Amino acid sequence: MVIVLIEEKRQQMIELALTHGFTAKETIQCSQELDELINRYLRETAPIDHSSSPVPQ
Repeated sequence: MVIVLIEEKRQQMIELALTHGFTAKETIQCSQELDELINRYLRETAPIDHSSSPVPQ
């Protein structure tokens, strides 16, 4: 499940930040990967928006 992946990546990012610094390339790369996982989760769980669909006549 993507929630587990998000939590694992978050923990990895924290460890990298504490070890290498918040602006280290390893930390930034991990942060970007975390962003991708969060975006994936949001896409998968977002409600379907029918308001922009054309209304049949």
